[in-house]
Amino acid sequence: MRVGTLIASGHDCLVFEAGAGKVVKRSRHGRSLEQEASIMRHARRNGIPTPEVFDADGPDLLMERLEGPSLRETALRRPDRLASYGRLLAELLRTVARVRAPGWLQGAGGCPGNRLLHLDLHPANVIVTAAGPRIVDWANAARGAPGADVACTWLILATTAVPEAPVPNWQEIMLGAFLDAVDVAAARPYLRVTAARWRADRAIEPAEQAEIDAFLSGGKLWAEGGNRMNEQPGAPARYEKVRGT
Repeated sequence: MRVGTLIASGHDCLVFEAGAGKVVKRSRHGRSLEQEASIMRHARRNGIPTPEVFDADGPDLLMERLEGPSLRETALRRPDRLASYGRLLAELLRTVARVRAPGWLQGAGGCPGNRLLHLDLHPANVIVTAAGPRIVDWANAARGAPGADVACTWLILATTAVPEAPVPNWQEIMLGAFLDAVDVAAARPYLRVTAARWRADRAIEPAEQAEIDAFLSGGKLWAEGGNRMNEQPGAPARYEKVRGT
């Protein structure tokens, strides 16, 4: 596919302008993105807020350009709303979990089930648009038990350092609100399964591995039901109300 200016880059992919409100996501290593495109189409058809896909050809995926910051960027600017952003992640996972995975999608090892799993849903993979949040980066999607998706987000929030956080307990507030809004008991059995999959599927830096080991040893696990230090009055906000400006 013909592409314009490079606008974003990640470990596995590059994103280029493609004109008329579109972008091309291109694999750095030539990996086909056609299955990811099919997953995104399936998710969108079933009510999951994700970018529209226009075409896919080998390592190139042509999709809707989303205008807005990531949820991570939004949360760094608005630490006063961290709890609502944690609840937003929980609600997005519930939306994903309501969708049955297509029959051709591979299962997540050690996580039997028939629901669609994103398996990488964290604040940087949610874009806050004027129309509401959108979930991006479906490369890890699989079929399985919803608790495995919750465990993945739990592990990411608990072990990913945020050195630029504007308040010292930034992670704890978001994670605590997230745990208060999910089924912790259903997710807990998949924490070690998730960590083992990470070790097998990607290169993990020693510092990251140390964080994961500390978490799994129990030193950073919160009590059943979440971290009560961050409770705030009021009901969890519907995710449609979290919009860009």
